[in-house]
Amino acid sequence: MFKPHIERERGFSMIEMVVSVGILVVITSIVLVNHNLFGGNILVSNLAYDVGLSVRQAQVFGLSVREFGVGTGQFDIGYGIHFDSDDFTTYRLFADINRNKIFDIGDGTEEVFAIKRGFSIKQVCATNSASVELCTGDGINTLDVVFLRPDPDAYIRVDGDPVGLYGRARIIVQSPQGSEREVTVESTGQISIPQN
Repeated sequence: MFKPHIERERGFSMIEMVVSVGILVVITSIVLVNHNLFGGNILVSNLAYDVGLSVRQAQVFGLSVREFGVGTGQFDIGYGIHFDSDDFTTYRLFADINRNKIFDIGDGTEEVFAIKRGFSIKQVCATNSASVELCTGDGINTLDVVFLRPDPDAYIRVDGDPVGLYGRARIIVQSPQGSEREVTVESTGQISIPQN
């Protein structure tokens, strides 16, 4: 008797399956790596905007009639932001109670901002009156940006020197992946975050 040939439906062979899974793994890896880099860029931009908003908050507090503490009667004080190279994962908003335009022991801390998840301030820089920029690698340890009523101008000071004249401050923030953004504060009070 004659038996008809029945064709079986054919699936993937083992080699075809391994190649397909390999291609899927490579594509998924590329997508995940690019996603992490994109996420790091977005988060470092957010950190730069947070630092810029903190400086703006100090400016608003310094220009407004704001009492330091409750019932102290201290309305004529300045406010500023203090960066210290000993700990670049925090910076502070402070009340310049003695009006010397720097952060020191006699001043009050309004808020300490903590930078988390591996992000940090990479460097702070200040441009002096001779247009020379000095950064934390060049000997700067601290940077203060202070605002006093009624002047909207920023007093930019480094290393606790209350008389040094600086025209610009730059705060450079970084992600764990190495992405960077900067916040620029001019002595005229302008705060900007330049596009890379």
